[in-house]
Amino acid sequence: MAVVKKPQPKEMKQADIEALINKGGSHAGETAEIGKDPVAVLLKVPAAMLEQVDHAAKSRPVKIPRRTWILEAIHEKLSREAQP
Repeated sequence: MAVVKKPQPKEMKQADIEALINKGGSHAGETAEIGKDPVAVLLKVPAAMLEQVDHAAKSRPVKIPRRTWILEAIHEKLSREAQP
């Protein structure tokens, strides 16, 4: 096996470093399709209404999380609004 000299790190100019930082990039969970990724939304709901939502979600034959129940309710409302 041949013995070679240890590679030396490449010197970078400050402008190259700043260009690399400003270029940015994508995070691990980013996808190419727009509109497919969920977006976090802060929603303030009155306590009494949230209790009704929890009761409705728990009283189904197959238990579902509150989040799923709310998403289904939004989907149903949007479907009704879209009909003429």
